[in-house]
Amino acid sequence: MIHRIAIQPSGPIRNLATARFAWLATALLSIACTSVIPERAVAQDRDRVFPTKGAAVTGKIVERSRDKVVIEVRGTNQNFPTNEIQRVLFDGEPQSFSRTKDLVAQGQIDQAVEEFKKIDAGSLKSDDMKMEYQFYRGYLASSMALRGKGDPANALKLLTAWVKDDSQSHHFYDAAEAMGDLALATGTADQAAKYYGGLANAPFPELKAKGNFLQGRALMSQKQNAEAKAKFNAVLEAKLSDPLSLKYQKLARVGVIRCDAQEGKGEQAIAELEKMVDEGDSTDSELYAELFNTLGALFEAAGRNDEALLSYLKTDLLYGMQSDSHAESLYRLSQLWPKTGDAGKGADAKQRLAKLYPTSPWVKK
Repeated sequence: MIHRIAIQPSGPIRNLATARFAWLATALLSIACTSVIPERAVAQDRDRVFPTKGAAVTGKIVERSRDKVVIEVRGTNQNFPTNEIQRVLFDGEPQSFSRTKDLVAQGQIDQAVEEFKKIDAGSLKSDDMKMEYQFYRGYLASSMALRGKGDPANALKLLTAWVKDDSQSHHFYDAAEAMGDLALATGTADQAAKYYGGLANAPFPELKAKGNFLQGRALMSQKQNAEAKAKFNAVLEAKLSDPLSLKYQKLARVGVIRCDAQEGKGEQAIAELEKMVDEGDSTDSELYAELFNTLGALFEAAGRNDEALLSYLKTDLLYGMQSDSHAESLYRLSQLWPKTGDAGKGADAKQRLAKLYPTSPWVKK
């Protein structure tokens, strides 16, 4: 065994070593203290806003409303319009909750539902977190119900209860659209038009255009053509420039043409729609599903069943990702095939409709 012998310095050497040690200890303590203070300050301001464009911003959320979220970052407030926010995270929220929000933002609803189940609601610390929990509970239920995997009436009940408690939330416009969709799914188009009014009253051009268009479509399904046309024209008359708003102007134009056709201008309406098909961008699945379904309805009304079948088949085969339009096309095909002598294909379309969209109002017709 090796024995270590400690040699203690003495005299001036010892005094110098002691002084150096004291200076070093003081310096280290000073560094430690200055590093702890910022960490504590940051830990208290760890709310995060994820905009649709650009990097996330970390700070303390000081205001939330339907139209904006304000976050304080190092003493300066930054405002984010709600139509430009992807998601908001609160300081201290469970990881499973943050993950749920991320999955919803990515459109991965099935995974979000499973992640949401892991959240312990009793562990949520703030009122903001608790209100967010209720929103996501209703929103996920609505997303599943509209895909045929849940009860639309129950989902609507959850969102209605949430709106009463948190009507000024930055989630309001998402909820208004979902509630309108659920009302249509439960066969109450008049209520749907009312809920879509929440979007139509938004200060953001693209949401206002979308809300008016959806209101018009709901009113048209109730055969309230004059009121529907007024909503469509509100979209057409608005001064819009962004791509999303311009798309809703095209959809509103389809709505006006459909109203005109119901007023006896069928042939003129067909010609206008065919021109839109020829001149438009067929990669816009929402617009083209609407175009082909509308053409199908007009051909059918004119007794041109073969052309109607072809139009509905285009929606079915090319734009099946548009669930509402796809459900309508399957219903129309189930009615038209037997008229053209192919009852088997009609039964197949009806079966697919019931399987893919069991909660759709088209199943109940």
